[in-house]
Amino acid sequence: MIHMSIASRRVWSVVAVWFAVTGCATHSPLVYQQCYNADVQLGHELRELEEHRAKGCTEGLSRGGGSECDRLELEIARLAVVCPGHAPTLMANAVIAYDEHRPQDSQQYLDQILSQPRPYPDAAVLRAQIALEEGNVPFARRLVDQQIMLVPDHAGLHEVRAAIFFVDRQLEEARVELAKAGALGAPRWRVAYHLGMIEELSGHPDDAARLYMEALQGNPAFTAADSRLRALRAGASITPIAP
Repeated sequence: MIHMSIASRRVWSVVAVWFAVTGCATHSPLVYQQCYNADVQLGHELRELEEHRAKGCTEGLSRGGGSECDRLELEIARLAVVCPGHAPTLMANAVIAYDEHRPQDSQQYLDQILSQPRPYPDAAVLRAQIALEEGNVPFARRLVDQQIMLVPDHAGLHEVRAAIFFVDRQLEEARVELAKAGALGAPRWRVAYHLGMIEELSGHPDDAARLYMEALQGNPAFTAADSRLRALRAGASITPIAP
């Protein structure tokens, strides 16, 4: 399947955008008091979490054996309970769960976001990605199509739509969507990688290798492109579509 890890790399950008436009939706007076200034609470916890992750999450082990990262993730999860309508908190928890290989938990947070009346394209991107990984292509297609109708200038949605076309072997349509994603600001290295997958499946290994190398030049740490390039050089490419 085409590599499409997009939303899990956007915690900070998503939170920053939502901080500017959302508040905390709550119900009971007690929860309202606990939810006061959720943006500030979440921002503080996320900054600390990123700092500890940069150190490898090995510092500050508690008596129970948990790390400071574990404690901060629990605090972010708690915030989702006391601020159940706060989209940035739900998104942060969804990304954390996805990165920790808990797709069902991530899906629950994302579904809470997507049940709200306004569009949330970054949540839709990650939700569609999970659906694709589970093989639920029809759901991913419906969700992305709905969100693109509401937010047509979101690069990530067009990248995921390209992935859907790729899975369905509609390669020309996938190319068109990647061109749109690139024009809307998707990183060129990521677009190059996806185009490389298309060229490989089309039976053009030389073009695929060139695109994988372009992806690695743009992001030397991009292991997926390096893996595909090594496979090509070893003669283990994707089986092309029959003409």
